[in-house]
This record gives sequence, C-alpha cells and structure tokens, in this order.
Amino acid sequence: MRRQRTIRLLICAAMAGSATVAAAAIPGAIASAVPLTVSCTTLTATSASSAALTSTGTAGGCTGTGATSANAGTPPAHGTVVETRPTPTSLSGTATITWSNGKKTASSFKYAVVTNNCATAPAGYAKFLKVHSTGAVLKTGTTTLGMVGGATSGYVCVYKKTVGGSILAKNMGPTVI
Repeated sequence: MRRQRTIRLLICAAMAGSATVAAAAIPGAIASAVPLTVSCTTLTATSASSAALTSTGTAGGCTGTGATSANAGTPPAHGTVVETRPTPTSLSGTATITWSNGKKTASSFKYAVVTNNCATAPAGYAKFLKVHSTGAVLKTGTTTLGMVGGATSGYVCVYKKTVGGSILAKNMGPTVI
C-alpha cells in the first residue's frame, strides 16, 4: 500500500512537472548518486627522483560541487597531496589529498605518457615527460564521502632537475578530482 502511494506521488510529480516533489520522494542514496567533484587550477608535486615511490605536493584553486565544508572545504579549496606508487617503474598508484578542513580524498591513478608539449622548464630543470592521469575517488581512506566514486583526470608536466635528478610535476590545465 505504501509503495503504491510512493509510485503515485512520483507519477503525479512528474505530470505536474515538479522536480522538487519527485526528488523528495526518491530515497537519498538514489537522489545523490552523482559524485561531487572539484577542479583544481594548481597541482604541484616533488619527489627525490623518477625512481621515488612517494611524492608530495599541493593542490589549490579548487572549486566545484565538492568544494563544501563537508567535503574538500569552501572554495577555493586547497590541500596537501601524497602520491604513492608500488614500484619505481609503475605508472599507477594511489594519491591522498588532505584538504585544509582536515577531510581526505583518496584516489587511484594511472598515467599514460602523451606528447610532451609542456611549457618551458623552470630554471634548473629540463622537460622530462607529460602524462595524462586518470583514476577514481576510492571509498577506503576517503572522508569526503560525497566525492566517492568520482572520476579523476588531468594532464601533468614532469620536469627533471638538471643536477641531482629530483622531479617537479605541475598540472597543465585543470585537474578534476
């Protein structure tokens, strides 16, 4: 009986053109199925060498539906990034952003090397490579729950220090998390 009333309510709402009434009748898990995202204008990371398993950096200028106090923080959101690869030659791994509000977004990533049309290298560095990074926000390790399941993507320019071999990575265009 209750199910029939819910179905009738949805039909009436659709016929009346009221999205508000229809959304109120849909259970929360279904109504919020689209993950929240942020788009960051700056992403910078460094590591000791191209063989390092961990790199650290910052994300900044982040705006979008996930830029809320319950998720990445109020816009422009920003945070620290730690990226980990399982082996020195691996082109995949995990990254965790700890946002300024203390929330965390853990994601998988996979790099594909693409044509290196990166900007001129900063002083003391040489162009190394450019990658297209893709992945997804993971449930485990994530406290920005509205972002779980969202896709990540961006282009990253990688520069290698001419003396010492350390690595500097910068996003080319926005990075979506």
